[in-house]
Amino acid sequence: MSTTEQANNPLPTLVVRDTDDPDVVADAARDDYAEHVVPRTWRIGRAGMAFAWSSLLTAMFTVVLAATAASIVGTADAIIGIALASATYGLINYFMQKTATTSGLTVGLFSRSLFGYSGAALVTIVYALTAIWFAVFEGSVVAVALQTYFGGPIELWYVVVVALSVPLVLGGVRVWLERVNKWLLPIFVAGMVGAVVWATLAYGYNPDWADQPPATTAVLAGPGWLYVFVIYMGIYATMMYTFDFARLARPKDITFNGWITFGPVFYFFSYFINGLIGIYLVAVIPQDGVSEIGVVVSIVKLMGVFGVIFIFATQTKINTANLYLASSYLESFFAQVFKVRLPRWLWAVVVGVVMLGVMFLDVFSFILQWLSYQGVIIVAWVAIALVQMAYRSRKNASKRGRLIEFRPGRVPAVNPGGLGAWIISSIVGIALLTTNSPFGSTWALPIAFVLAGGIYALALLFARPTWFTLTRPYDPRDEVDDIWEIRVQCHNCKKSYIAVEMDRDPSSNHQAICSGCANGHSFRAASRHEADTAMLSASSEPDPLHQAK
Repeated sequence: MSTTEQANNPLPTLVVRDTDDPDVVADAARDDYAEHVVPRTWRIGRAGMAFAWSSLLTAMFTVVLAATAASIVGTADAIIGIALASATYGLINYFMQKTATTSGLTVGLFSRSLFGYSGAALVTIVYALTAIWFAVFEGSVVAVALQTYFGGPIELWYVVVVALSVPLVLGGVRVWLERVNKWLLPIFVAGMVGAVVWATLAYGYNPDWADQPPATTAVLAGPGWLYVFVIYMGIYATMMYTFDFARLARPKDITFNGWITFGPVFYFFSYFINGLIGIYLVAVIPQDGVSEIGVVVSIVKLMGVFGVIFIFATQTKINTANLYLASSYLESFFAQVFKVRLPRWLWAVVVGVVMLGVMFLDVFSFILQWLSYQGVIIVAWVAIALVQMAYRSRKNASKRGRLIEFRPGRVPAVNPGGLGAWIISSIVGIALLTTNSPFGSTWALPIAFVLAGGIYALALLFARPTWFTLTRPYDPRDEVDDIWEIRVQCHNCKKSYIAVEMDRDPSSNHQAICSGCANGHSFRAASRHEADTAMLSASSEPDPLHQAK
């Protein structure tokens, strides 16, 4: 333990250390720095990150989504649309993971630079609800598989699924999810290959599976491949998932993770290959209609107990990600908005209870409708985030200048450019969806995406510095040699976090304060007052050129 030297400076001396605080490490084992910047010492290597992220590879939703798309537009257009969607996901997520890895921020913390402190709170609750709905949807798949094989009331299996799923996410990504998914991934791969082989042996090979015409006469407002591409835009929430997992990756692995773990290679298998398998299984296995539940029932009846194990492994993997992110963002939302601070494991239990309640209500039609509307909101977020990344890269040449300001006492309540673009584009997109017209269902998401990015890009031409930061004196980032290696003790919680997230508390004699404790009302109010005072002082200073005259 040491202290910084601040000669001739009335500020309280920073209490610093160059190693991790044991209390912080203990918290991180459960919370993964949910309200803090992830230090370099908590980052995950290539293999570990690939295993942790592989939880997204196994959603039956993507398997059936492709089959459903093929039934609407035909196999050829479906394959083109899925290929384009896979390439787009790979490209966008390269930049998402790069920003997340270099900053160590969550989606919620990063969104403060887009929408301001208060505006970002909306992102956290939308994100949390989206993850919960995904968890409900995928959890129901496991319940149906268990009921199909063992029998009994579906409500019993809902309870079993939730009881088995929640404990898997109590330890966070670095401590537990990486290990869980390392064991479940081989089961998923074997199950997918086994399902294809088993179905072919049982029902015979269908040579026309790759050349199926549409099974419906749906009216579309564009080419079939575009309709499929838009369907996949509806799950852009996985790009937010990318951000929150990639914050735990090592900076030296950005290129590898950008191309392999989070990029084109991953989506080639996750969307394209899984999609082809879904199209093939539906073409080969006799069933009444195409639905996620229908495919699950068919697999269980075909493969028996092996099918149950396969479904359990695949859906448990995806739900580890859903439940982890839902609990993390409920924790962040309630800490920021209501100042309620509970450990993430307790929020995981809350998510499980909510998940079970929704399952009992059997409101899947509402969930699907919600997912379509949240798709508009999230594609708008993605567009604004991409514009912000490009803007920061062009405007700030130095690495220090590219630091994202997210600290509660140094960001405004609202970024009018970002929040305005988000709200306007979301309203337009949702309005198009409510028309229930072919044009609305085809073009709502692309229009929302283009509108959000266009409005924000235009707004940035007139942006003021106050949209992004509150200019205040006494920044701990300027007081240490290495903002990523030096830990500074917070006067409130007495724990030490890396200097990049630390601030000085004007409500408490400018003592050091961490980003988690800085969510308090008194600190925020004092920070705004200090920023206003600094601005007035700067504006009242006489112009040196005018004085010279």
